[in-house]
Amino acid sequence: METLTQTTSIKIIEAGWKHYALLAELGTATFKETFSDDNSEEDMNAYLSKTYSKEMMLENIKNNAVKYFIAYSETGDTGYIKLLHNANSQNLAGRVIELEKIYVRKYKIGSKTGAALMEKAIEYAKMNGYNYLFLGVWQDNERAISFYENFGFKTFNTRQFKLGNRVCDDYLMALEL
Repeated sequence: METLTQTTSIKIIEAGWKHYALLAELGTATFKETFSDDNSEEDMNAYLSKTYSKEMMLENIKNNAVKYFIAYSETGDTGYIKLLHNANSQNLAGRVIELEKIYVRKYKIGSKTGAALMEKAIEYAKMNGYNYLFLGVWQDNERAISFYENFGFKTFNTRQFKLGNRVCDDYLMALEL
């Protein structure tokens, strides 16, 4: 079941049920590293306990509409992506897949891990006949927005994202495949 993509020293594998605990830890760690400075501890804990519990990860992995890939380097696991099949989004016609999560451990930012994961998401979407790959990104996350634009993503809408009690405004960005 595992597929392997290798870009220089970055390996990307398709996650299976045996990876659920790793995904819970990796998701929690990378989300904290990315957003702790901008959110209260209470809001972070509420979101993390709901989103990255081992039970939720196992449930997601068992769901055929959800696909995870994990990046590895010589230092171990370094990032992951989560894709949602047949997602719905206003203003996008045809078959649509959502890149719901793309996170890299803080010490690996700038190492091409994020680029390798994005390339994997694009390749996977194309191989599975999707017309669009889209994602939501916090409007204040300029680094991420620039990263997505470098891959050809364009803003097409907005939505709100709830993190604990905090409501955040996101851009929706899409890449036509």
